[in-house]
Amino acid sequence: MKRILVVDDERPVVDGIALIVGRDLAADFEVVGTASSGKEAIERAPALTPDIVLMDVRMPGISGLDAIRELRRRGSDAAFVLVTAYERFDIAREAVELGVLGYLLKPVARDDLARTLHAASAYLDRLRDLERREVEHREGEARLRGFVESAYLARIMLGEDAPGQAEAREVLGIEEPWACVLAAAFMPAETADAPGSGVRASYLKFRELLRYRSNALVGPLVAGVCPAIVVGRDAAATATRLAELAEVLDRALGAERARGELRLGCGGPRPIAEASGAWEEALADLSAPGLPRNPAPDSARDTARDLAPTGDENRSRRPFEDDEEFLASFRESSPARAVLALERILAPLIANDAVPGPEAGRIASLLAAAARTQARRGSLDPVVARSFLDAGILRAGTEGALFRFEVRARFARLAASIGSESRHSPPLGRAIAWARERYGKMIGLESCAEAVGISPNRLSRLFVEETGKGFSDFLIDFRMEKAREMLLEPGWSIKEVSAACGYPDPNYFSRLFKKVTGLTPSAYAAGDDLDLSRSIPEEKC
Repeated sequence: MKRILVVDDERPVVDGIALIVGRDLAADFEVVGTASSGKEAIERAPALTPDIVLMDVRMPGISGLDAIRELRRRGSDAAFVLVTAYERFDIAREAVELGVLGYLLKPVARDDLARTLHAASAYLDRLRDLERREVEHREGEARLRGFVESAYLARIMLGEDAPGQAEAREVLGIEEPWACVLAAAFMPAETADAPGSGVRASYLKFRELLRYRSNALVGPLVAGVCPAIVVGRDAAATATRLAELAEVLDRALGAERARGELRLGCGGPRPIAEASGAWEEALADLSAPGLPRNPAPDSARDTARDLAPTGDENRSRRPFEDDEEFLASFRESSPARAVLALERILAPLIANDAVPGPEAGRIASLLAAAARTQARRGSLDPVVARSFLDAGILRAGTEGALFRFEVRARFARLAASIGSESRHSPPLGRAIAWARERYGKMIGLESCAEAVGISPNRLSRLFVEETGKGFSDFLIDFRMEKAREMLLEPGWSIKEVSAACGYPDPNYFSRLFKKVTGLTPSAYAAGDDLDLSRSIPEEKC
């Protein structure tokens, strides 16, 4: 039903229009208000939000055309129809310039009014349909760009400078031929009340800063680490841009860096087609702080030195000290520290086209040991833990880049269990690990109880006694946690997040998400729960 505002200083005209609408056109239209002057129409329209405005041309004070002009200036998207006693060419010409749809002659006839209102209604329907399609098109483009960005960064992390990367850069609007790559590691604060809350806030600030203040690409947060790419027209310009960015990062995230909650590694500058090599440099720089491996302009070396943390990281390390730290990081629930230890182990292998068998076996054994640790603690499904014992990763060792990607991919899955450890009884620990591994499927208390070998009644009692919530509430909380993570990444639509979290109906998912978080999924994805403006400086890099 379309809302009508009637503006005329002649009361009989207003009453006549209202009578016709109420008597003959009430199924499609409603008079929501009247005004006797242009000034009153301007004042009342924002509150009434009319779809159609029937506007008298000549009124005391502000004329009808001037009132339309002012309402347009204030953002009104209503359809305007003039009501006049005379047909005048000069008025018609000005009305066309203002986007007026038509006019009615006084006295207003019933058939003329009905025909004009239905024409205005059809115009509004077409206009709003076009606007809806435009919004859907923009959303589709944004999702496509997110997918392209994720695929582009995944290729770089894989170590493949594939031919399709040039086309991806064109879609992403990257014209500069040089790049520096950053690897950012986010550590949880030791005093954080909610595990992971500080990591997420720091990551969001970092992502917003780089994306919207420096036009950089920023990848997803995986096991506490994310990639970022800063581009420039040549090596010197890229290094300068990175130095400027380093200053802004220091102002925006200096406190987090001082506390050790954010660490940065730098690779490059390099031709952008060699960005995968710069990513390897950034990971090596992150895990063993120092200068970029390739010669670079002085400003880039200075920037790398500024980005690197200080402390005892540069001292010589004992044999297998990184192996010990890697396993200890799982015991201490610190995924980002485990990443750094793993990258120090992988760093000597970067230059190798093939990974020696002993080194491949060493790393496979470390992953298997960490998986067993997580399984014993009830934070990793035993079925998943057993998958780390296969020899597939050893066969991947014949190719260095593929081996490193496989190691990091396996580690990401393993690291997802860090922080989920609890002091629950073994049956409940196994049930929690099982549910977390299958949260995207249609699961319930009965199927979970059958998987861990206990009765549904006993499992239900264990959940309530040891977690303070039932199985259903636990599953909802975990699914919402995963949904929040996915909504923060580019390329995910609400429908896709809903399905990935085990909810086939996106409308039900959206209602549940708002009930749990207080925000709609779209508002959460836009970062409306964080006030980033206070921590991001106004300067642009």
